[in-house]
Amino acid sequence: MELAAVESAPVKRKAKFLLAAKVLFSVVLLALVLTKVDPGSILQVLVKANIWLIVAWYALVPVVVWLSAWRWEVLAPSLPFSTALKYTWIGLFYAHVLPGAISGDIAKGISLAFKDNAARTGLAASIVAEKVIGLTALLLFFDLACAVVYLLYGDAFSEVRRLAVIALILSIIGIVTAVVVLGAAMRFRRNAGGRSQSAVGRAVYSVATAVKVYSDKPMILLEAFGVSVAIHIVNIFALYLSLRALHVDAGVPFAAIVYPVISVMVLMPISISGIGVRDVTLAILFTLFGLPPASGVAMSWLALFATVPNIIIGGTIQLLEIYKKRKSAPGD
Repeated sequence: MELAAVESAPVKRKAKFLLAAKVLFSVVLLALVLTKVDPGSILQVLVKANIWLIVAWYALVPVVVWLSAWRWEVLAPSLPFSTALKYTWIGLFYAHVLPGAISGDIAKGISLAFKDNAARTGLAASIVAEKVIGLTALLLFFDLACAVVYLLYGDAFSEVRRLAVIALILSIIGIVTAVVVLGAAMRFRRNAGGRSQSAVGRAVYSVATAVKVYSDKPMILLEAFGVSVAIHIVNIFALYLSLRALHVDAGVPFAAIVYPVISVMVLMPISISGIGVRDVTLAILFTLFGLPPASGVAMSWLALFATVPNIIIGGTIQLLEIYKKRKSAPGD
């Protein structure tokens, strides 16, 4: 017990340091944006926004949560949909309050494992597979966005076209790297088993395990990939609604370009809930495409507000689960 306490102290200090660093970075980026974009113009955009289109946009967020739960259920057939939905909400809550790019996925798995011992079988593999499939689908949309930018917007926006080529090259490098890492992961699993104590070793082992679990289940992976594509399509439509709500003169193609770029950027675990990173990215993208950057920042703020009700739902569900567990504990 004493050893565990000693070992956990540095971990807690590291987590607090990472959280503080992310908060500081978010504040710095947001301050930088506000030095370049007039806050008054941002507020004017928000005041003139169409409230009903914003409501329609916000209503799509629970749809995405529902689809995410469905994808998890597909990958873990023994998991009831109601349970998958409940812990997907919980994961959404933790994803916004804990440091780390995959903190929400880890937290929902741990919460479910503590709640239901029977659900532990294949749980880690399903969560890893869900994350990998979602990222793969996102990367597909990102590459398509780069191709669309190059083909349709290159003549009008040469800088955008150059950035699209760079992004596409980096994406291809990422795919090649992922394939190499996957091969190394399979060899690592065979040679090292589950003995590695390092964070990288455990992560590689988890990926390799997921590959082994689903290697003979291509239809399950295909169905999960299809649900991931549906998730991204819904998000693109939601972004299009936000453009219409803010009276931005841009259509679905622009939304289909902006969405994967923003999604890839906010995956970097360097800020809190994407604050700052999303603002800077949207301001730059809007400027590159000849649109007012104030509208981009306003969209970023509304996107942040869209997550608040859903974070509250996830947090409330987690509190209720904790309460039920303590109430049912022996001796109470």
